[in-house]
Amino acid sequence: MIKKLTSDIIIYGGTNALKSLVPFLMLPILTIYISPNEYGELALIETTILFLLPFIMLNINGAINVEFFHQENKSEYKQYVVNAIIISFLAFLLVSLLLYLFKNTISALINIDLIFVEFLTVFTFLRVLTSVILVIFQASRQVYSYASFSIFQTIVDFTISYYLIAILQYGIKGRLIGIYGSFFIFSILAIYILYRMGYFKDKLTFRYTKEILSFGIPLIPHSIGGIILAMSDRYFISYYAGNSEVGLYTVAYQISAVLLLISMSINQAWSPMFFRLMKDNRHDYINKFIISLCTVYMISAISIYFLSPFIYDNFIDIKFHNSQIYFSFLLLGFLFQSLYFLFANYLFYYKKTALLGIITFTGATINLILNFILIKQHGVIGVAYATAITWFLYFVSVTVIAKYLQGKMNECAKQS
Repeated sequence: MIKKLTSDIIIYGGTNALKSLVPFLMLPILTIYISPNEYGELALIETTILFLLPFIMLNINGAINVEFFHQENKSEYKQYVVNAIIISFLAFLLVSLLLYLFKNTISALINIDLIFVEFLTVFTFLRVLTSVILVIFQASRQVYSYASFSIFQTIVDFTISYYLIAILQYGIKGRLIGIYGSFFIFSILAIYILYRMGYFKDKLTFRYTKEILSFGIPLIPHSIGGIILAMSDRYFISYYAGNSEVGLYTVAYQISAVLLLISMSINQAWSPMFFRLMKDNRHDYINKFIISLCTVYMISAISIYFLSPFIYDNFIDIKFHNSQIYFSFLLLGFLFQSLYFLFANYLFYYKKTALLGIITFTGATINLILNFILIKQHGVIGVAYATAITWFLYFVSVTVIAKYLQGKMNECAKQS
């Protein structure tokens, strides 16, 4: 079991490292060819896309992942997946209509050019199909298929982006075309792979719609809360200090997010194993693994902290070096977020998504209040303080609730 987990972590970690190399390798290119102000606008566009994602995807990727472990009939599981994709497409049409009606107001409100606002929902929906195929690969432990799909998309993304930015000097338009051009290509590929795997061949059914929505809709506050926590700081910085400071802050965010890359890679390998161990009531194994993973995260955070001067000196243009002031507190926030992932798995397994949504939305509200107070008191670094404090509160609250649920389920099992 340890051998399999280690193998999967290496594959997921390597894959995610290569995926993260694109924004990381793009850092020196973007910081040379675009200004901090343009970099800030690019960050705001990506932030808004992530904000729209829960309303369009409706967390069908999570529903598909969990259903894999609860559904024994593979034919019905395939119908479930197709049903989920259709629901997401209908949500895309509805959100697109709303965005079109209010595009001018949105453009002025979030400080993004109108031309980019008009494509926001398209960019968002292009993430859906690739997420679906990857979560199926992950749940079924087809780690090599997951790796191949992700790596080739990464190569296409980087190639297009580099050519348009460095050669043709298209600026942030080149970066957006690179990202979402590759998403478009691999969305088509995802449809083809799903069809070859037997999806889309059965008669279309909507009988799982209520179940899918009952799983996904309560998670919208959770997803929005997570996005508010991760991205709302950019809107505060843009309002109080301008897009140039957003650009600086985003560079520090991306460097410190190396820790998030590590923890997400581990969690991708760990969560399918965690679900199986929970199903078999192997809590002894789970506790040992969680202690080991917590240690790995802490050692990783310390290592990244001491490597940061080297990264700035060798990869980041000097006009972005002032962003180092934000790095330490963002890294601390990512450490708490990594620990939070380990215990949030309990709530997903027990399907307590509504409870998770309440926790996350409450935390996001606290984060907004802290952002507002601390940016006024301490300047831009105040939002970094707010990030670290909020993720600590998330980690503590989810850990306490997860342990409570585990104890309660164990008592019920003993009584039965």
